Amino acid sequence: MGEAYRLAGVNRDGALLAPAYHCVTMLDPAMALGADIVLYPLQPDLSPVLNKLDELLAAYGKPVKAFLATHYFGLAKNFSHLKKWCDRHDIVLIEDCSHTLFTEAFQAAGTGIYGRFVASSPYKFFACEDGGLLYSPDAVLLDTVKTRPAGVVEELRGIKRVIEKCRSNGPTASDSELIDARLAELNVKPLIEGNNRITAYDHPSSLYTAEESGLSSLMGSRCIVRLSSLTENMKRRRNNYQRWAKAVAELPNCHALFPELPEYCFPYMFPLHIKHAKPHFYWLKQLGTPVWRWDEMVISGCPIAQDYRLHLLHLACHQSLTDLQLDWMITVLQKTLRSPWQGVQ
Repeated sequence: MGEAYRLAGVNRDGALLAPAYHCVTMLDPAMALGADIVLYPLQPDLSPVLNKLDELLAAYGKPVKAFLATHYFGLAKNFSHLKKWCDRHDIVLIEDCSHTLFTEAFQAAGTGIYGRFVASSPYKFFACEDGGLLYSPDAVLLDTVKTRPAGVVEELRGIKRVIEKCRSNGPTASDSELIDARLAELNVKPLIEGNNRITAYDHPSSLYTAEESGLSSLMGSRCIVRLSSLTENMKRRRNNYQRWAKAVAELPNCHALFPELPEYCFPYMFPLHIKHAKPHFYWLKQLGTPVWRWDEMVISGCPIAQDYRLHLLHLACHQSLTDLQLDWMITVLQKTLRSPWQGVQ
């Protein structure tokens, strides 16, 4: 993504338009280039609010070089109108396919067809240690991109970490029997607030490592991507996503952001909006549930981003989940969101 920004002219003299709802790693490369970042508002389905873009551009008043458009959670968006807007304003459209399966051999339907540059993260869909991809319909635009290969030590470390992940222990049947007891304990304990603070900074976050920005992905990672079964990968991800959708369909205090999964969609995560971030997110984390949210982001005036920051959960649906693991996560979620606390029903 950093190379896409650089090629688009994002720097101290050219700003980036980025979505108000974001992971900080989406902005870090632009920060490293010394660029200003202007956040654009989003609709509830996480598509850009198109009628606000002209107003935003005029208010900023300085050159904007690139527009980052994201296909969230693997569900492809139609960016055709956005592309026309970018072309009209001479702004480079960068398509963020980090949540979609976009590799040299396979591109998820509806993705990678609008952007002058496309950035993706294949490692999020396979059991490999790393792997990023930069693509352009005009291959000549990538001629100046230079990468350096990882060394033998890095390759061996990558293999070791993959093996360790495969050996990680999951929940057992007895763990499910303890959920009620743990929830009862949490219910009577004081809620420990998160460290919610506003920090001013003009540099990339701690998640950004400049030394890795030009590093090629590991050969082991590329091998895993090539040898993995896309058919089985898609089948299991879709099944897991649909199991989540069914499990929360009538569950109180929440709603699925995208309950219907489009045909041929290759989902990354299952996004679930919860009504009461406190205490439910805290309880889920204390119960050991693998659940994420983007609660560290740049402040904006977008009400959707402000809401989703704390209330939109990212739930795993990857192909390596066993039935027992997914059953356990579903049970924990259902019991947690049904648990009363200080008037929450």
